[in-house]
Amino acid sequence: MSISFLYYVLMLFALSSGNSTEIHKNPLKNMGSVQIYYFYDSRLPSSVGETMNGLTQDLLNKHYSDLVESGDIIYYQIDLASQVGQQVAQKCNITMTGLVIARHLKVVNLTQNGYAYAKAEPLTFQQNLAFHINRLLPSSKRP
Repeated sequence: MSISFLYYVLMLFALSSGNSTEIHKNPLKNMGSVQIYYFYDSRLPSSVGETMNGLTQDLLNKHYSDLVESGDIIYYQIDLASQVGQQVAQKCNITMTGLVIARHLKVVNLTQNGYAYAKAEPLTFQQNLAFHINRLLPSSKRP
């Protein structure tokens, strides 16, 4: 087992514990859904992070709105400056803005991709995000 795999399992466990208005559903109860986690820190705004968030929301609204509405895709925005965000950050060693996609135990960290493409090549960022979402969705639910 790799360290990154354990890291993400711990992240999912940390997100499932605690009570927060930011996290509307228990991630471990929704393992069949594609879960997108956008981590940000409201104390240190990041223009790249805001761009990643905006591009992600735009993609979900334009191409996946039915799947978001049905719960097949769940989008979490987690403020690392909040009490729950601090707990998650502490348990998962998350220190910066990032984007992670998961379904079952498959986890894709798109943070580096986000920093590389969100500002300079937003279409490339969205295409890569859509590719990974589609890979994680069951074939019967792909657009």
